[in-house]
Amino acid sequence: MSGFNKVLIEKILKGIAVGMALLMVTILVLYLNRSDPFGTIPGKRLRGEEVTEPIDDWSFAQQYRRVNVEVRPADPYSVNAGYFVHERELYISSSKSRWAQFMLQEPNIRIRIGDKLYRVRATRMEGAALEQAQKAYSEKNPRRTPEQIAERWFFRINSR
Repeated sequence: MSGFNKVLIEKILKGIAVGMALLMVTILVLYLNRSDPFGTIPGKRLRGEEVTEPIDDWSFAQQYRRVNVEVRPADPYSVNAGYFVHERELYISSSKSRWAQFMLQEPNIRIRIGDKLYRVRATRMEGAALEQAQKAYSEKNPRRTPEQIAERWFFRINSR
């Protein structure tokens, strides 16, 4: 290999290294300054117009594919979450995920539906209420097996 080719390859490699370093710094800055969750990447404090009046009928939420859930108010952690509405009540289901465990520790959370934020309280379903939630969930998610449904936690969401 000639000296010219060696110098050219070194310059190209240095350029790639600098480009990669800049890309990593940019990704880090974006990650640290995020607010909304992005796909499966959790966010921080959700933005949106806060609704202060209590909600008795969550049926309006059905027009949206997902809701955003913000847990751990002291250090906000937000995720995209699946939900369903049954008899005007809002339910969120989750595997035994990190954010669901945060919700068990501090049930006062915020959710965003569309561009509106709601202060709510999440109550984990147990007993007969859990069975009703599982049944309603299975009707809305017929592809889930009974075993998959049994592994999920269900939370009823109420305004606070």
